[in-house]
Amino acid sequence: MSPKTTEHHDRVALYPLWMAMGSAVFGVVMGGAAVYLALEGRHEEAELASSPAFASAESICCEGPLAPAVASGPSLIDAVARTRDTVVTLRSGSALLGAGVIINASGVLLTNYHVIAPLLGDSRRDGLARARGSQLIVRLANGRELPAALLLGEREHDVALLRLKPADSAEIFPAARVGRSATLAVGAPVFAVGTPMGLEHSVSSGIVSALDRTHVLANRRLSLIQIDASINFGSSGGPLFDLDGALVGITTAMVERAQGIGFAIPIDHVVGLLRAIDEGGGARRSGRIGVEALPATELSDATYRLGYRNGLVIDAVDPGSPADAAGLRSGDVIVELRGRRFDALGSGVEARKLFGASFVDMVRSLMPKERLEITVVRGEEVVALSLEIVAANAVEQARIDAEELLGLQLDPTGRVREIVQGSEIAAWRGSARLRGARITSVIGRPVATIEALGAALADLRQVVTLGRRSAISVTFALSGGGSIVVENFPISLS
Repeated sequence: MSPKTTEHHDRVALYPLWMAMGSAVFGVVMGGAAVYLALEGRHEEAELASSPAFASAESICCEGPLAPAVASGPSLIDAVARTRDTVVTLRSGSALLGAGVIINASGVLLTNYHVIAPLLGDSRRDGLARARGSQLIVRLANGRELPAALLLGEREHDVALLRLKPADSAEIFPAARVGRSATLAVGAPVFAVGTPMGLEHSVSSGIVSALDRTHVLANRRLSLIQIDASINFGSSGGPLFDLDGALVGITTAMVERAQGIGFAIPIDHVVGLLRAIDEGGGARRSGRIGVEALPATELSDATYRLGYRNGLVIDAVDPGSPADAAGLRSGDVIVELRGRRFDALGSGVEARKLFGASFVDMVRSLMPKERLEITVVRGEEVVALSLEIVAANAVEQARIDAEELLGLQLDPTGRVREIVQGSEIAAWRGSARLRGARITSVIGRPVATIEALGAALADLRQVVTLGRRSAISVTFALSGGGSIVVENFPISLS
């Protein structure tokens, strides 16, 4: 449906590659705001949120120092024996839901959001999801069963956090040791534990087949570990361990028409997500690295002499940003991301735009405090750098959400700087009129500042289903005076 507009309060329904954000910044989208949930009603929300298990990200995700992932170690038999009691099966009534893994001795466990999604209602007004009458039951390795409550669910990143509810709240449970997925290498031996086809505590072993796989889940940006260990229906939400018994991922997907292809969410990403939620009080925050890269800028001669065909020239580095701290400089040419080259995309401006889009997707898929390894050509040298992602502020977050949901690139004051090429609003004949305009309301909600706009867009993101499109009403104050209301303004999140 084409946007409908009316003048006076005209009602109206933009993507060159937005490589800069704020003062030359790349935004990193954390994902939709985490939803705090209680499976037995509102009266438990305060109790769960104030429990020691939810006091901090560190207490949630680990019982000791985070362990490095290893490519070799004890035998598989030893590793399975050490981790077996941390793996659980989730069910509701007689229905099998999937698997999970205990990550805290107080009974906090991790699984996929999609595993427990069938039990949840969807309250769009207050952001809470609730059970639809069925009780969530967790079966431990020894056959004991306990009820569980949902502490939080994060749909975009397919992560859910539960808490066991034993009769004695002081009971101690066996907890998995949290590893480091960042140090996993292709070929590293791993094993998964789950409940495929209802067969509890089934173990499958294999290797890491690939890293940083995207375009697999509904959230196409989410970077996954590819494994060749067998993953079947019922395995979702279960742990992926290395042979040292450290938790390095949460299995989340399989490929139905293929054999020996499974995927897991890296545990570093999960820990980063939990930390960001904890530190932000549940508020959604993206991250940033602080650079402006221009796909239109031609690569240096040295870049081609060193054998690279594609890259991104850094135009500016934000002082004090992660890029600045890592030593990235204006004029550097980014040629590799986590060891991967993009020469297969070709050369020239269009190829650099594709590379830039991949760069944006990768950065926006990361959590604050995750690290991104890049390779740059500096002069005649190839230099490796490591950057730590940091959280975006409210203005930067608003600009990211406006770009992704509305297809509008905003300047730091909140005015429309450009319309995103390829976005649905860009196809509207009157879209050029929006340049220089300022958004004054979203679905009738006044937004007097860019921070207020950011809050409205954050709420909007919660109700946009991944991969789905819908339309809303957006009001603009035009740069030349007057206003315009865009009815059926297309929004999307892919």
